[in-house]
Amino acid sequence: MTVPVTRLDHTAGELRAAARRCGNERQARRLRAIAMILDGHSREEAARSQGMDRQTLRDWVHRYNEAGSAGLRDRPGSGRKVMLDEEQMKIVTGWLEAGPEPEADGVVRWRVKDIAGKIEAHFGVKYSREGARRLLRRLGFRHLSPRPRHPKTETRKQEAFRSDFQTLVEEAVGPERAERPLEIWFQDEARIGQKGMLSRVWARKGQRPRIVRDHRYGYVYLFGAVNAARKQAVGHVADRANTVSMNEHLERIAAAVLPGHHGVVVLDGAGWHKSKELAIPENLTLVLLPPYSPELNPMENVIQFLKQNCFANRLFDDTDALRKTCEQAWDWLCKSPKRIASIGHRDWAVSPNPIRVSQ
Repeated sequence: MTVPVTRLDHTAGELRAAARRCGNERQARRLRAIAMILDGHSREEAARSQGMDRQTLRDWVHRYNEAGSAGLRDRPGSGRKVMLDEEQMKIVTGWLEAGPEPEADGVVRWRVKDIAGKIEAHFGVKYSREGARRLLRRLGFRHLSPRPRHPKTETRKQEAFRSDFQTLVEEAVGPERAERPLEIWFQDEARIGQKGMLSRVWARKGQRPRIVRDHRYGYVYLFGAVNAARKQAVGHVADRANTVSMNEHLERIAAAVLPGHHGVVVLDGAGWHKSKELAIPENLTLVLLPPYSPELNPMENVIQFLKQNCFANRLFDDTDALRKTCEQAWDWLCKSPKRIASIGHRDWAVSPNPIRVSQ
């Protein structure tokens, strides 16, 4: 039995206009089909032109008569019922956040099948691997690579350094220098060797791609510093990481500080960073990070980015070739101010007396 369109508060032209505005192609097709009916086309013709059968169009006419164009929207599906209740999901979340106990769980990291097995053992609920994977994603977890953490790291000191950063800077530079605009520079150095590293590449599924890797041990050191506020980087390549190389690096940073400004160089506690023979320029002050806290230094991320994108999966003939590649990589970074600002930015590393101009 044909269901008539009894709702006549919109003309065919108005329904077509609504179809153009709605942004949902499925709803738009339903609106156009009903517009064709109002124009006098047959139900069969209207349904065929919009890619549906007559019975489907009949159902949409019912919904249009009841609720107008809003009735033609997609209704959210109920989906499959979650097999764990809210309390059980909190327990699973606790397992994931705490990590496995090797002796009790028999693994050192959670795999999807381990979580599925633990859920079945504790709650009697059986998940497939794909079902368990969907559950983990629903709980907000992703399969990520962890960051190394030194066993002597003191989280309390790291949190205090972040929260008290401005006070620490003011105390380090002194009241007279604190009146100048202060620039925050993060500094670090890294050994770049011929042996290099391997980085992930795209390859066909089921294969493990082979990449040449050097086994020689020639190396150079890349000294670098970044200023996220000014989107600038300063660096050089040295044969050794020592006080002489550090003095040269500080001179380069000092030359990059704007006239009338004072630079605050945040760095770790390496021996050549605290040497008595270190010659600190007048327009620089050094602020040491808490011990074992590389995660506070964005230069760690900069170095890692360069290793993965400039040094990985390559073969270097000698240290001269390695040095040249380091110089080219650093020059490439210096020409990418947005990347410097993105990688080098830390919300907590705010100058108590910000710089007056931005470059």
